[in-house]
Amino acid sequence: MNTQMVNELRNFHEFVGEKVNTGGAISPEDILDEWRSLHPADGALEEEVAAIQEALDDMAAGDAGRPFADSDREFRARHNVPPKA
Repeated sequence: MNTQMVNELRNFHEFVGEKVNTGGAISPEDILDEWRSLHPADGALEEEVAAIQEALDDMAAGDAGRPFADSDREFRARHNVPPKA
């Protein structure tokens, strides 16, 4: 295991310890989500900015995209989520 990975695991271990010691009802998934939001992967921000810029460029060129209702319906069907009441 490389030194950078070992250091990151140590830092994550300390982060988890701090969360556990401060108490509160927080799940392992919540702790991991918070860690990831505070420590994004290398290049993640650049990828997100590029995707947003591409969408803005498409909009400026007249592409209105897909209606939310269509995307929502497909997402719910794919993940077996019932329709909103």
